[in-house]
Amino acid sequence: MENSDENVKFGICPECKVRENDSSEKKIYQCPYCKGWFCEKHIEPKLVITWNVIERTKDPILKEKLYEEWRKEGGHPCSVWTMQYFENLEMKEKEEREKFLKVLDKIKKLEEINLYAKSSEVSKKKISSKDVAVVLVVLLCFFLIILLNYPTAVHYIMVYLFIVFVLFLILVILK
Repeated sequence: MENSDENVKFGICPECKVRENDSSEKKIYQCPYCKGWFCEKHIEPKLVITWNVIERTKDPILKEKLYEEWRKEGGHPCSVWTMQYFENLEMKEKEEREKFLKVLDKIKKLEEINLYAKSSEVSKKKISSKDVAVVLVVLLCFFLIILLNYPTAVHYIMVYLFIVFVLFLILVILK
C-alpha cells in the first residue's frame, strides 16, 4: 500500500502492541480506509469477521474467499475496508449475473432461430398431392401391365385394386 510523506510518522502500532506486546516506536502509516496508524506489517486492511460467521456462510465460493482473507498474515481489521469489500463483491456478482443472463438470452434466440429454420425445412419436405398422383399413376401402370399379361383369378383381384387406385387418384387430384 503506497503512502505519501504526510501519511507517515513515528509512533506505536496498535496491532503490534496488542498482538505482539511490542510498544516500541517505529515508522507507522495511515490506513487510507479507516485512517488508523499501523506499522508496515499491519498496514494492509483485513476483513472484520469472525470464524463463526465464516462457518455459517452457506455459499461455498464466498466461504472459501472469506477463509482466504481470514488466514492472511499481518494486516489490521478494518471495518471501512470490510464494507467496501462486500460492496465490490456484490457489484461483481451482479455484473456476472447480468452477463450470464445476456448469454442465456443469446442462446435462447439462437435456439428459436434454429427451431424456425428446422420447421421451415420440415414444411418444405411435405409430400404434395402431385407427388402422390405421380406415384399412383406409376402403380396403375404396373397393375395395368399385370392385368394385360395374366388373365387368371389374379386378374379379378388386380381389377379391383386398379379401380381402388383410380378412385384414390381422383380423390387426390380433386383435393
